Order: sequence, then structure tokens, then C-alpha cells
Amino acid sequence: MITEENKFLGLEEIKNLIEKVYAAQQAGNFVNFIYGNSSVSVLTMLGEFDTEKEFVHFNISLIVSYEKQKVDYDKCIAHLEILAGEKHDN
Repeated sequence: MITEENKFLGLEEIKNLIEKVYAAQQAGNFVNFIYGNSSVSVLTMLGEFDTEKEFVHFNISLIVSYEKQKVDYDKCIAHLEILAGEKHDN
């Protein structure tokens, strides 16, 4: 969890993000997920991969303020929930 003490995405947020990525993929969408020391990158496309379609990209920097991380994280989760056909509450 993002808190004042740790000031970065915690294990629970990363697990939740991976679950949302998986759900969006299982719904038939293209999703690329990269997790590194300094950022999390999620690249999505509605439906199967096609070079003529547009991508939606989220880059969650892990070296910025936790407030900025939380905003970017919430936007990414909401988008993945829409792709997965889930009701999103973010």
C-alpha cells in the first residue's frame, strides 16, 4: 500500500496491477506489462494486437512522489478494469 512511510507502490498494489493486467488479457486485449526498479509500464490495445490500432500507455514512475504514483496507478487500474469488462470504482 502507498503510505507516507514507504512512499512507493507496495506489494499489494503490484499484485493488484498484475491481476488487472491478466483480466484485461483474458478478455481478449493486448497488454504489455513491465516492472522495473524505477517504473512500472503498462501498454494496452483494445482487442488483438494490430499495428494500425492505437495504444494506451501508462508509465508509473517509482521515483516521484507517492501522490503522483497513486494518481498514475489509479488511472491505469481504471483503464484495465474497463478493458476487462469489470465495473471500476476508481
